[in-house]
Amino acid sequence: MHMIRMNHTTRLTPFCIRLIPVFAVIILVLITFTLFKTSGIEKYQERTNSPYTYQNYPRPGFSEPDLNEYSVKTHKGYVPLSELNEKVYKPFGYAISKPTLPVPTLRMLNEPTCDLVFAEWLRISQEPQTDIPQKEIPIRQTEQFLLNGYAALDSWYFNDKNAVGGDKPRNWNRISDLMTYTKTQLADLAYPVESVSMYHAMAENRLDNLTGFIVGSMQPWVEVMALKHGAKQILTVEYNPLTIQQEYQDRLTSILPVEFVRNWQDYAGTFDFAASFSSIEHSGLGRYGDPMDPIGDLREMLKIKCMLKKGGLLFLGVPFGTDAIQFNAHRIYGSIRLAMMFYGFEWLGTYSGEEEKAFDFTSARLHFKGIFGLTQYTMVLRKL
Repeated sequence: MHMIRMNHTTRLTPFCIRLIPVFAVIILVLITFTLFKTSGIEKYQERTNSPYTYQNYPRPGFSEPDLNEYSVKTHKGYVPLSELNEKVYKPFGYAISKPTLPVPTLRMLNEPTCDLVFAEWLRISQEPQTDIPQKEIPIRQTEQFLLNGYAALDSWYFNDKNAVGGDKPRNWNRISDLMTYTKTQLADLAYPVESVSMYHAMAENRLDNLTGFIVGSMQPWVEVMALKHGAKQILTVEYNPLTIQQEYQDRLTSILPVEFVRNWQDYAGTFDFAASFSSIEHSGLGRYGDPMDPIGDLREMLKIKCMLKKGGLLFLGVPFGTDAIQFNAHRIYGSIRLAMMFYGFEWLGTYSGEEEKAFDFTSARLHFKGIFGLTQYTMVLRKL
C-alpha cells in the first residue's frame, strides 16, 4: 500500500510573480490616499482654494474655532491666524472674529467715532512736509508701515508732488467725448484691461438715480463709468483742483480732501455709493505730497464708511497680491491688510477686466503672481 504525501507548498507562476510590484504600488497608493483624507491637509486646501464666504462662527453647539488651524500666505510663508491676531491685528486695534479665508473677518477693539476719524486725519495733514517725497520709510515708522514685519518691502520711487512730468489731472474738459467711449477705451485712459473691472462691477450693481463720491481721480474715467450706469450726481475728492466741462457741472463737482474733511458733517451718511481705483493704496506714502501715515489707507476706509449710508456700496480697486509695500509707489494688498481694509463692510463680489461676472476670489488667485506681483481688481463692498 502506497502512502500519499500531501504537498502544501504552492508555487507561483511566472505571470503572478510579475504582478507583485503592481499590487504593491496599488496598495501604497491606497494607503497614501487614506492618510491624506484623514489628515488636515485636504481640509486646509479646501479652505485656501474655496471662494471667500462669511460663515457663522461660533455655531450653536460648537466651540470657538481654533485660529491655529487657519493660515494665510505672507512673504514669510504660511502664517497661522493665531500668530497674526496677536502680532498684527491686536497691535493695530483689531481682532479676528471669523477665520474666513483668504481674508479673515475682523472686529475693532475700540472703533473711533467719525468725529475722531476726521479730527485725526486733519491733525496729520497739518504736520510739516518735506519739499520732495521721502525716498525711504522713516526708521521710527518702519514696523507700522510693514505690519510688524509681515509685509514685504521693495523700492519704487515717484515724485508726483511738484516734479515736472509728474502725474496731473487731465481730460476733465472732455466729459462729453468720454461718454461716447466704450469700456475698453475708458480703461485705456488708466490701466488697460484692469480698469474694465470697475465697469463690470457697476454693470452688475447699477447706480440708477444714486448719489456718490469718487476718492482720487486724475482722469474722470470712473466718473464716466458711474454716469453710464445711472448715477445722478458725483462728487470727486481730489488733491488737485479740477476744471470740469461746464455742461456736466450740474452732475459732477469736486472738492479738495482737506475741505471734505473740515465739512464732513455736511456729508456724513448721505452718499449711496463711493468708488476708488488705484488711489487709496497711495494714501500715507507721500508720493503725491500727502503726509506720511502708516495707516493712511485704513483712515480712508473709515472716512468712506462714515460718508456712506447704511447699505451703501463701495467699488474698490487696489493692487492685490501678497502683502507688501513698494515704497513710495504703492501698497500691495494681501490677506492681512485686506482684512483691516474691509472692516465694517460686507464683501459682495470681485470683478476682473476679463470677465463680466464676479469671479471666485481664492487664495490661489490672490497670490499667484508671487511677492511684489500684483493684479488690480474691483471689489464691491456694502456698508454694514
